Amino acid sequence: MKTCISSFAILFAFGTNSFAAPADLPEGPGSPPAEREVQVTAWLQAFELSYDDITVQVEYDGAAETVGVNDRGRFNVTLPADVEAVLRFEKPGHVTKEVIVDTRHVAAGDFDERVRKVSFGVVLEPERHMADQVYAGPVGTIGFDADGGCLAVEEHRELAPGRKRATMVF
Repeated sequence: MKTCISSFAILFAFGTNSFAAPADLPEGPGSPPAEREVQVTAWLQAFELSYDDITVQVEYDGAAETVGVNDRGRFNVTLPADVEAVLRFEKPGHVTKEVIVDTRHVAAGDFDERVRKVSFGVVLEPERHMADQVYAGPVGTIGFDADGGCLAVEEHRELAPGRKRATMVF
């Protein structure tokens, strides 16, 4: 499914629409002042509502950094224009998810803002609820339309068999 939204901000959940309230946020990897930037804010929801052991890794341009998550499951990261970033969300005992944020067409269209904003939520499901299945690839892609610069969102929910369990020997 592909949706183009003319607003410069989106609230999109890859799993559910339950979000935590804002709080003091740790800063993620940034970039030097660029002609255009995209501020990404995401809310994470985990089964136990504990966020201490969640790892968020941001990868783009061959580099990877870990982003801090606050005690309510929220984090911020600023991405430069013209990159395709992979955000990987991990928590022990939960299925890992990835979201791609593509900022290549952030300057397209008649948007005066030098900093565009994107917000979304990610639900981390416990492995025990997934019957040993994992996501076959990123669960979503967020980008900007080449023709008008509006937000383009795709959701991918394909599952694949997870790790194989060893045969029990008696």
